[in-house]
Amino acid sequence: MTTLPTEARAAVKPSRVCVVTLAGYRFAVEVRYAREVVVFDEYTIVPLAPAHLLGVANLRGNIMPVVDIRPLLGMTPAAAGREVRALVVERDGVQAGLLIDEVLGLEPLEGVATEDRETGDSGDMIAGHLDREGGAVMLLDMRALLGAMGGDAGMPEAGGPGARMPGARMPEGGSLR
Repeated sequence: MTTLPTEARAAVKPSRVCVVTLAGYRFAVEVRYAREVVVFDEYTIVPLAPAHLLGVANLRGNIMPVVDIRPLLGMTPAAAGREVRALVVERDGVQAGLLIDEVLGLEPLEGVATEDRETGDSGDMIAGHLDREGGAVMLLDMRALLGAMGGDAGMPEAGGPGARMPGARMPEGGSLR
């Protein structure tokens, strides 16, 4: 077992989460996946896209999907609007803008309670919950969320044959319906 010197232990930062609200509920995303919060003044609607894909937006030259994760969590979709606030997340080279209502701040990733993974509306999208004053904060499972959006399911290695741009999404079956 390796023990860090006192100075090195002080330099090791504990993990944190970004706490946001969706439809009045509090959710958390590990900071290692959260990139920034942006307001998209406009986005392009994608015809025949799944209900959770609001469209695509240009963020400093990167085209990324703008996603309402409420339907993936078993909630009612957000009301349509031209201007949207999004938390940009990235995992395994895949980026997406997740529609949010408000950012509450950063908190330490402490006291995570995990339970047996439920299957169904939202159970497989939740990695656990954080017990906080005012009630539980659901910790989102970014791998499951991006997989449900089609983000990292079967994605080829970067630069390999059939590689896609980060944030690009191919409809199921590889063609438009």
